[in-house]
Amino acid sequence: MRRILRASCQSLTWTLLLLASCGAEPKPARTVVLISMDSVRADALNFRDAHATPNLERLARDGTVFTNALSGSSWTLPAHAQMFTGQDPILHGVQSDLIRIEPKTPTLPELLAGAGWLTAGWWTGWYLAGEYGFSRGFAVYENTMSLGGDLEAGFAAAMASGQLDLATRTLNARDVLSHQDVTSARVADRADAFLSHTAADEPLFLFLHLFDPHYDYIPPEPFDTRFDPDYTGSFDPRNFFSNKLVFDPTKRPRRQLSERDLEHVRALYRGEIAWTDAAIGRVLDRLDELGRLENALIIVTSDHGEEFFEHGGRGHRNSLYDEQLRVPLLVRPPLDHPSVGAVASMVQLSDLMPTILDFTGIEIPSSVQGRSLIPALSGEPFSSRPSLAALAPAESPGSRLKDYLFLDCVRTDEAKLIRHLRLNAAGDQFELAAVEYYDLMEDPRELKPILDQQDSSVVELQSELERLLADRRQTWNALEQSPLADRMTAVRELFQADLADLGYLGDSDEGSTEGSASQPAYHRLPWGLGPHGDPAALPNSK
Repeated sequence: MRRILRASCQSLTWTLLLLASCGAEPKPARTVVLISMDSVRADALNFRDAHATPNLERLARDGTVFTNALSGSSWTLPAHAQMFTGQDPILHGVQSDLIRIEPKTPTLPELLAGAGWLTAGWWTGWYLAGEYGFSRGFAVYENTMSLGGDLEAGFAAAMASGQLDLATRTLNARDVLSHQDVTSARVADRADAFLSHTAADEPLFLFLHLFDPHYDYIPPEPFDTRFDPDYTGSFDPRNFFSNKLVFDPTKRPRRQLSERDLEHVRALYRGEIAWTDAAIGRVLDRLDELGRLENALIIVTSDHGEEFFEHGGRGHRNSLYDEQLRVPLLVRPPLDHPSVGAVASMVQLSDLMPTILDFTGIEIPSSVQGRSLIPALSGEPFSSRPSLAALAPAESPGSRLKDYLFLDCVRTDEAKLIRHLRLNAAGDQFELAAVEYYDLMEDPRELKPILDQQDSSVVELQSELERLLADRRQTWNALEQSPLADRMTAVRELFQADLADLGYLGDSDEGSTEGSASQPAYHRLPWGLGPHGDPAALPNSK
């Protein structure tokens, strides 16, 4: 089926500026930089703190901070797929280790490369591996983790030779090592080396994924003491997620970390962000030396936030509360483009791809749900849109409601509805197990839920959610789809070896995922692929 393209919606202000530049002195080739700082929650990076993040503060002086930006999920893989496709996870369906980006859905680097842009990316966490579809369109897409290349090769060799036990051990080893690694400086080194060999007249797209803010919280000196210099405790930030002195599910309360040690953990987290800011500063300085910074579009964001026991848990990939969904977002256009200081309208990670395509003049595919943020930079009217998020499957040790397999939610400026969905006894349909409704004007921390499914506010927002899901069904059915087998990753093959025992991927560093022993969980995903690969089988409340 021939894909329909809609024209890029260039703003009038942007177009006039481009026309005014005709006949002026030639500018360096255009540059786009997309920076993803992993696991950074919105209130940990406001782009205005010169002490905490001096390089990003300096960049933000000429840019726009979107103070109400949301991710479509609370973990790395679906959130980055959202950035690369312009689709929220409910549509793109990349919500488990077993699924890659739909091969027939164009990705951001593919479209840029097709338009003649040189594309390069560096990644530092395993959920950014090319296996998931992220490498498509990149001329350079490098794993910058310590021993990363060796572990990738070892995993591939074990899979090719049928040594599934070895492949499993390699998969687990690389996951553990990723949390102990320190990679931001290495990303800056690789980017610097690449830029040194880039022609000045070549349009350039850079993608930088910076994993260090993710636990474990082990910033290098002097960032390890910058935000808590008086700490005299003995807390060890290594092995944070599995440390029973932090969280012990067998005890009540599950949280074992003292308030003072939690304060220190948050200071170490801020130290990681500051350390990452230093690496970003090196890349910005290099772009400036090459004459590219002034004419560049630079976007800085995160894939998801991080919980520090606001709802009884830690980390991420275990809820859809705002501490895990709200992310920082800075868009700094070329210096000759006007830019307001802040925009409070609600925006999503789905908006990054159309923003970049709008800037480059590339047509925006019909598969893209997001909208360009370029008009908002100039202060044009820019209203909020409801945001959808999903987590599949979900497990939340700190939640007051545990009887579910899947979560989805809709958020507006004023309210949020989170639905808890489970399979019925037969395992072939989804049921609505529970809801949580929050009035964000009265309860911004989401601590006082309305649980009554018949409450008028709940009914009204659930109707909005159903409307949005119907829109996603319609969009999905209008797009080209590959056979289910073409969307499966090597991880699926690995864990099919003993499906009766495993059923699904099992515990991971970002939360627990469980499935049925009689049926692989990826056949039961309610979003994207749907049960048994049926693309139309999105969840409803029946």
